[in-house]
Formats: sequence, C-alpha cells, structure tokens
Amino acid sequence: MVERTSPVRPLADEARDAARSRILRAAGTVLSRRGLAATVDDVADVACVSRRTVFRHFATREGLFAAAIRSGVHRYAEQLPPPPEDGDLRGWLVEVLTVTHRLNARNGRVYWELAALEPEAALSPELLGAATERRESRRAFAAEVTTRLWHARGGADAAPPWLVDAVAVHLSGFTTQSLAGDFGRTPEEVAEVSARVLEACLRSVLEC
Repeated sequence: MVERTSPVRPLADEARDAARSRILRAAGTVLSRRGLAATVDDVADVACVSRRTVFRHFATREGLFAAAIRSGVHRYAEQLPPPPEDGDLRGWLVEVLTVTHRLNARNGRVYWELAALEPEAALSPELLGAATERRESRRAFAAEVTTRLWHARGGADAAPPWLVDAVAVHLSGFTTQSLAGDFGRTPEEVAEVSARVLEACLRSVLEC
C-alpha cells in the first residue's frame, strides 16, 4: 500500500490556478504592448477567455493589472543568478545585466510609464501600491548590485551615491529601450556595453 505523503489538490483548484496564471500572463503581455491604457477586453482577447472569466478571477481591472505588475517585479528576483563564491564578479555582472535587459524588453511599455510617473500620480490604490513596490524593488536591486561590485573591487565603506545611480541607469528599461530600439542591439549586447561602462566607473572612483 502506497502511503500518501501530501494531500492531493482537487482538480477544480488546479484548473482555477491555471486559468489565473493564464490571465496574468496575458495581462503582462498587454501591459507590455499598451501600457496603462490596456483594457480588460485586451487581456481577455490575448488569454482567449471571456471578459466574464477575467472578472471571475480578478474583481477589478486595477487589481488585475497590479497583480501582473507585481508578478513582473518578482520575476526579476526569481531569475537573477546568485553571486559567485570565488569573488570574480565580471561574469556575474554580465549575466545579471543580460537577465535584466531581457526582462526589461519583455515587460515593455508599462515599466517605462511607471518609472516616469510622479510618486503622487493619480492612480488607484492597487496600481499605486504596485508602482511603489516596483520603485522600491528597483532601488534595492541597484543598491545590492553596486555593493557587491564595490566590495569585490576593494571599495571601503559604502559606495558613492553616484555609482549607485550609474548602476541603476544600466539596469533600467530606458537603457534597454534606447540601445535596442534606436540602435538595434540585443539584450546580450546591451548587457555587454553596460558591463564595460560600469567597470570603467568602478576603476575611475577606486583609482582616485
């Protein structure tokens, strides 16, 4: 007799979770293309479900889009590589930048719009919360990457604020769009350029 070690989830629960995930993915696609001008009908079309089905899983348009934005934010943390144990961060930096620029390209228009919003922008509480979480996550991510690079290259105390700003710029969707859109660069090429710039910044401050 086989001993059951964990409860079996009802098929209805699995179907509900699958439908919710499908709608969230569709919302991410629509927000990438249309930004905050996207509609629930757009999401329903991409997900190949009815408008009624969308609202069965998400009570409001704002709640749906806030969930999709948060899902995009969490995707960065899930896909970023851990730092190496040997202290050589050059390859890690390129990999971090490559993953970031790929995700930036995927997230698209909504992230540029959110980055350009004033903190007091007239958004619903759900969207404002998601926008705030995105902003705070970006700041923490830039600070973490900067600190790892700074200490690995022999920097003492805290890295200078301008270096954090430089790292933030080269992790941003604006860098992705500028080089990919205007110059036809791939996310991998954008990452290589960004890595070279950031390493030059590190050398300049450490050699002063």
